[in-house]
Amino acid sequence: MGKIRVYSNKNLRISSLLRIEDDDFHYIKNVMRLKKDEHFILFNATDGEFDCNIIELNKKDLKVQIETQLRTPSSENLNDTELIFTPIRHQRQDFLIEKATELGIKTLSPILTKNTSIKDINIERANTIAKEATEQLSIPNITPLTSFNEKIAKFDFNNRILIYLDERQNNNQNTVDILRKYKGKPISFLIGPEGGFDENEFEILSKTPAIGITLGKLILRAETAGISIISLYNIGID
Repeated sequence: MGKIRVYSNKNLRISSLLRIEDDDFHYIKNVMRLKKDEHFILFNATDGEFDCNIIELNKKDLKVQIETQLRTPSSENLNDTELIFTPIRHQRQDFLIEKATELGIKTLSPILTKNTSIKDINIERANTIAKEATEQLSIPNITPLTSFNEKIAKFDFNNRILIYLDERQNNNQNTVDILRKYKGKPISFLIGPEGGFDENEFEILSKTPAIGITLGKLILRAETAGISIISLYNIGID
């Protein structure tokens, strides 16, 4: 197993000493059961990734010394990608957030559509899952829950591409080629609820520059569709 990775919003510098408390302390000591003189990784998008040594372990906190820089911020250049999704049942939603984070998504935006069955989302829980799942230097920004209509009305079509999954599309299109066309541009992926978008929502999308694509003939769950489209996009830009 690789070293434990913990996101930190503190300034990270070689040879500096940091005190870790609260949830991160609990995770390191009680969940991962690290001991004094054991090592783990601290990271953030501003400073990079560092190997740290636990030099002091107390009942309510621990102290670490930052020893070696493993990655610099400039070594990571993630694309400006956003996944717009509707809330789904907890375990499946946790899986979607975890895998989207691993795949380098920069923003996760929950919305409510007409056919959305789950009407709320625990943003704090979502942030915790993303924080624990990331293998990148940054964690995705998770925006507050909003409506489909508001999200589309405020979408910046002048500076972003909006790709949405449309099960009505024919299956002859080359989805990878479409995604590759927008390589390196700020892009958002919109996946609908399990009941799909309703006709009014499709009508709203048709009046915008948004681009509808298909993932083939198979009917996919929302979390599978979200992970699939991010993966296809990543393949196309590599």
